[in-house]
Amino acid sequence: MLLPRRPIALKVLASIALCILYFLVHHLWSLRGLRHWPTFAQSTLRPTRIPQKIWYKLGPSGLTNQTREWTSTCIDANPHYKVSFMTDDEGDTYVRRTFASRPDIVDSYLGLTIPILKADLLRYLLLYAEGGIWSDLDVSCEGTPIDEWIPVQFKSKTGLVVGWEFDVGWGDNFIRQFNSWTIMAQPGLPHVAMVIDDILQGLRDKMAEHNVTLAELRLSMVGDVVHLTGPIRFTMSVLKSLESTINGTVDIVHFSNLREPKLVGDVLVMPGYAFAASSNKYESNEVLGPPLVTHHYAGTWKNEQGGELA
Repeated sequence: MLLPRRPIALKVLASIALCILYFLVHHLWSLRGLRHWPTFAQSTLRPTRIPQKIWYKLGPSGLTNQTREWTSTCIDANPHYKVSFMTDDEGDTYVRRTFASRPDIVDSYLGLTIPILKADLLRYLLLYAEGGIWSDLDVSCEGTPIDEWIPVQFKSKTGLVVGWEFDVGWGDNFIRQFNSWTIMAQPGLPHVAMVIDDILQGLRDKMAEHNVTLAELRLSMVGDVVHLTGPIRFTMSVLKSLESTINGTVDIVHFSNLREPKLVGDVLVMPGYAFAASSNKYESNEVLGPPLVTHHYAGTWKNEQGGELA
């Protein structure tokens, strides 16, 4: 039998290789559940930069004089950033429209009656769909323009920017967690998708545990919010997603006790002083970079209802 001429053979091999590559990529997406995510996100998985947007969530009382002062420090220092203050009604409309192809997300978001859980979920939904910067209302910026937060050598490689809340000066017997009051992200990141899916599963688990509907779920039933929708949930899901991305174990020992930003995969981890200077304890003679934001721990959600009431 005559062998095909070399150009034809190469074309056949190339076609086979492309088919195998397509199968592997599609299979990996399926395993991670991302094939069920809105198609707009899959088309923007690797934008060239984090969008110049700042997202805030307003409670029923809106801005106070104090929160207006804090948010102004970020807005005034970054005049070219688009700023959005989203109300409860606007959040409902946005989620209903943007995630129409994910009824589980829409139903869960609209069904939640605990304000802090809903606000937590909204931050991840906005960052997934739009990208940009999420900032809590009780965060002030310390003067360094946002465009300078990511070191130049990491700009083209960074998809998600997180900062340690507790990292230095706490000994060894504590749980490290990323803060969730300041997060930067490209849209469509699998890491953020993982956080959202894990929160939805956590809500289903709590409903089953207490034999209630989502609307009947109360703050007293959910345990510590930081584990369900807050910083610990965020941290664990991001680390789990990172392990899936790099196909290996992520050991936080290699990016803890930081004195400068460190890139892990496409996640840039900021040292404690960057986003949480007051929560970390450094030696007085250490030369550190500047704090970028200050979290003022207003804690408006810490009441029996889990948030502001109208």
